[in-house]
Amino acid sequence: MNKKVFLVAGGTGGHLFPAIALTENKSKIEYFFLLDERTELIGKKKKLRYFKIKSSVIRFNLQLPAGLLKILIGFIQSVLLFMKYKPDLVVGFGGYTSIPSILAAKILNLKIIIHEQNAIMGRTNRFLSYLTNHIAVTFKKTLHAKKSVIHTGIPIRKKKNYGAKRDILTKILIVGGSQGAKIFSKVIPKIISELSIKAKSKILVIQQVKNEDKKRIDQLYKELDIKYVLNEFFDDIYREYETANIIISRCGASTLAEINLFKKFSVLFPLPSAMNNHQYLNAIEFRKSNDCIVVNENNIDLKYIKNKIEKRIFLNEKSYKLKTNKQDKIKLSLSNLIEKILIENV
Repeated sequence: MNKKVFLVAGGTGGHLFPAIALTENKSKIEYFFLLDERTELIGKKKKLRYFKIKSSVIRFNLQLPAGLLKILIGFIQSVLLFMKYKPDLVVGFGGYTSIPSILAAKILNLKIIIHEQNAIMGRTNRFLSYLTNHIAVTFKKTLHAKKSVIHTGIPIRKKKNYGAKRDILTKILIVGGSQGAKIFSKVIPKIISELSIKAKSKILVIQQVKNEDKKRIDQLYKELDIKYVLNEFFDDIYREYETANIIISRCGASTLAEINLFKKFSVLFPLPSAMNNHQYLNAIEFRKSNDCIVVNENNIDLKYIKNKIEKRIFLNEKSYKLKTNKQDKIKLSLSNLIEKILIENV
């Protein structure tokens, strides 16, 4: 009989996508997802086996009673689901959606794993970490994490071999998502305009843009006389990573793990408004073992970025191979940790 594991991953795609990647590993484990309204659309699109539960951010203001009521409802929903399906393990991926389900798992004496994806443990995971001895982290040095944590990295999809051939042009890939595309639509054209005429002739810009910015960016790049492609969404981001020479991106933990997987030089723009400034801390940890620069969005040095990019453009002509430092070895992936807990009954 297959083991049953519930993955609690709501709030944002940043919490859900690592959970989805985890289930893509071949195993005899039967996975179920607990999602909220914000991630249900992704669950439907990915055809996940999921249940929707209530939850809420805890705000100490007039909204507190309503928030606590939603958490209570989510707790009851989780208890009923766990009693019906009798999971062997519950894995929380952070965010406020984890609160009712992890509390329910604790009350029912179920095995629990907490996974923290960022370089600083979020408030929810800090609280929930006291309910379990099994705490997994993406970064070896995660702030506010207990000493007993297990460095598992973050689950990401496996790298495919696209058989991509080396292009004579240097491909600059700009991926921003909902939180990056807007600022990149303003900043990237300024950076490109700083490049020398020779450098401009050697690049292909592939940029994610919002629909409302597309016409303006299209006109700007025509004026700069560069080769470019504008997309609102990439159907296969791994193919784009594979063929890129330079990646410009935000600093979500999953995105950084994917950039590391493909070993590409990157220009990173941490989201200034990220909770606990976690994107900046992610970038700083990432920089220790990857070739990248970290840019302060509120104080952008265009010439510095331009010089770093031009260096890669001309090195690319000489079949430049990116050198990276040794990463801290992961002794136990999250997938292996789950199997270990289920098999060894620890």
